Amino acid sequence: MKSLFLLFLIISIVSCASPQPVFNQNKACSKESLRYLKNQKDRKQVHTQALADELGKTQRDIQLCYEDFKVRTGKKEFNTCLVVGVDSRGKTDFYHFSSADPSIDREFISCAHSVTKNVNFGRFGKNYTLVQSYQFYYQ
Repeated sequence: MKSLFLLFLIISIVSCASPQPVFNQNKACSKESLRYLKNQKDRKQVHTQALADELGKTQRDIQLCYEDFKVRTGKKEFNTCLVVGVDSRGKTDFYHFSSADPSIDREFISCAHSVTKNVNFGRFGKNYTLVQSYQFYYQ
């Protein structure tokens, strides 16, 4: 009885401990975004809790974009990335929601763009870049 319980406990722990995929911007971001990031060595990358909370507010609408895309195309797993550049005056000088995956259609990108474009990135600092990953998968 004890060995059966121990086996069940080990299986439960192993199944819950599966690692989440690590974000690799070179595999997720478009060439345009990567080119921009390569040229922005003087800017710090930032991701504060306040910015994370603000982007978290977009989660429901981004999920709706994903659901629509999944129904339309049947594709269930992919990565996208949002790259934002904010200049020394606090103005957004680069904004690109993209994916390195060529099967992601323009309709999904437009939907996600419309959701995240309304974030006032200048409120969170000056002279920075933001790289935000989005991993979509069907469970």
